[in-house]
Amino acid sequence: MRICIISAFEDSMQYDSGYSVRIINVAKGLMARGNSVSVIMPKYRASRRFVDEIPVYEMNGFCPKSLLKLIGKVANIAKPSALYFFDALFAVRSARFVEKADIVQIEQPALCILLSSFIRKTLKKAVAIDCHDVFQALRLKHTGLVRRILETFLEKIALKNADLLITVSEKERDILLSMGFPSKKIIVAPNGVNTAFFARPPDLQTIRSRYGFGDSRIVVFMGNLTYIPNQQAVKLISSIIAPKVRKEVNNAKFLVVGKNREEMKLRDITFTGYVDNVADVLAISDVGIAPLLEGAGTRLKILEYLSTGLPVVSTSVGAEGLVIENGYNIIIEDNIERFAYHIIQLLKNDTLSSSMGEAGKVAAANYDWKKITDKLHEDYSCFFSKMSSKSTA
Repeated sequence: MRICIISAFEDSMQYDSGYSVRIINVAKGLMARGNSVSVIMPKYRASRRFVDEIPVYEMNGFCPKSLLKLIGKVANIAKPSALYFFDALFAVRSARFVEKADIVQIEQPALCILLSSFIRKTLKKAVAIDCHDVFQALRLKHTGLVRRILETFLEKIALKNADLLITVSEKERDILLSMGFPSKKIIVAPNGVNTAFFARPPDLQTIRSRYGFGDSRIVVFMGNLTYIPNQQAVKLISSIIAPKVRKEVNNAKFLVVGKNREEMKLRDITFTGYVDNVADVLAISDVGIAPLLEGAGTRLKILEYLSTGLPVVSTSVGAEGLVIENGYNIIIEDNIERFAYHIIQLLKNDTLSSSMGEAGKVAAANYDWKKITDKLHEDYSCFFSKMSSKSTA
């Protein structure tokens, strides 16, 4: 099959966000099964490049960069280049790649509503929408009312017009079912993890020396800090969790890994910013945490913690959508005072920490990207076969 992925995320072909990791690994996995895969992205300057052997076509439209940035500033749009999806020239330039595809996989339904309609109705191509987080606007408390109404309205139309809907968990699938979407057009392809990449290397002391952490006990939180729920989590760590833990474990160090907001300089926290090899940082950590109070989809950070063998403490929101067992391979705690207590217990009890970490690795193995993309390939093949049979009937 020939699959064209259209991504609305300007930075989505770098390993620096959950969106990025999913798109790259899905593309790589589908290619490994013999499919031809290409990615189209909006960009101010047109170019062609390869990311892990995936061909990426960056293209622009008629609207000048200065105007898009002005609109983005007025409308508070984080990535104004995504507005090229409403640009007729961008649609025409995309068409020459889309016309060669059997299935077009779209990553942002609300922004791609016009483009997806053009692809399906004019170019007569099957459209699959990869729902990273179903109706996120309804599930994030900080989302403004106007944006919530508009995004939800656009997303509903886009999802109704698609041929296939891909959700990241059974819970997200149930949300779509409850809103009247037919089960026959919904498939589940969870977020995953490269289990081999996150296996702990043997020489941890060398890595510790490289980062200068000495004998510190490392409590790690991973998250792109341009995402508001992650910002909220970091503030909770700084104001409540870290002070309580450090009273009981004086050599505890709290590490925040991921794309950083420069203005977030909080006490008791070390910010690494983006790191080239996050597996090394996780390997020398002692506990992985996810104190998230809101959000949608499923968190790749949890799977990466588990795959490394870290004991994990998370809120129920942080662990949403994953098949895991509280008290066995993860600790789920929504009371933030108690959240800190569980971290202290894991730092002080090596036996508990080790047994939970080993159980976590077993749970993470079920989410290996190869298993996920193998199933997605089979789902796509089944759909394409049915589509081909209808066209020849």
